[in-house]
Amino acid sequence: MLDLYISNKNAIVGLESALRIAISNANNFNTTGFKYIFSTFTTMYSESISSGTDITNPLETGSGMTLGSTSTDFSQGSITIGTDLNVAIMGEGFFVVSSSNSEFNSQSNALYTRAGNFQVDSSNTYIIDSFGRQVMGFPVDTQGNITSTQLEPIQTKGFANIKFENGGTLVGNPESDSPTPLYKLALTTFQNKEGLVQTTGGAYKKTISSGETFSIKTAGEPMGDNSNHTYGDILGNSLESSNVDIAKVALDMNLLNRGFSAVQAVIDDVTKILNEIIKKLSG
Repeated sequence: MLDLYISNKNAIVGLESALRIAISNANNFNTTGFKYIFSTFTTMYSESISSGTDITNPLETGSGMTLGSTSTDFSQGSITIGTDLNVAIMGEGFFVVSSSNSEFNSQSNALYTRAGNFQVDSSNTYIIDSFGRQVMGFPVDTQGNITSTQLEPIQTKGFANIKFENGGTLVGNPESDSPTPLYKLALTTFQNKEGLVQTTGGAYKKTISSGETFSIKTAGEPMGDNSNHTYGDILGNSLESSNVDIAKVALDMNLLNRGFSAVQAVIDDVTKILNEIIKKLSG
């Protein structure tokens, strides 16, 4: 009967993991671009005493529970007002940032984020995200046309005043009669966004499960050469809020609390039964 304790221990570990996820959702309610994470449980191996016959069903002794999987809700967050270097994606896509500020290689050290709370680095040279990673884009000419399909870290080009316009174009001297286009923000996405893994600073990294990125392009462009789906719009002076629903988090916490209570009650009952058995055997 000691295996009953092991089964309940596994259940507690699973519930604890789900509780950590629920707490993370609550903590990141005000985090720009954060996406709600939900957990699901699964049964553990169930021992079969009998496989059954042509006239009887199989005989099983029940099974335990553990955390089965986690999934991320990538639905749109609400749009709020930001500053000149803040941008929000309305629709499909992720911004591309570099995990290395010394060298960018799209195949090895790219990260992807919905958080557009960008700023200028301490050297007034590069546009970075809130965690200090360089934001990637395409250089443009004075008419705003892309001059190279090679991704580059977005630079300020020596301009003291810069701003992201709607569509994701960074311009110098935005208040002048003739603002100077500098770069266009890059966007991409994945076949299986659920396969992405979250990292510090609200960015995601690709995995075998997520697969490779679609074509890296700009706002409003087709996601692939023959695709009917397009990347979303980029809004200047805006930020995408988290899509965490506090009411949903409260419900999650309530259900988990009931789960912990149920497991604890089972442990208490098992303990009582074992104590009674020990008393009878020793008596």
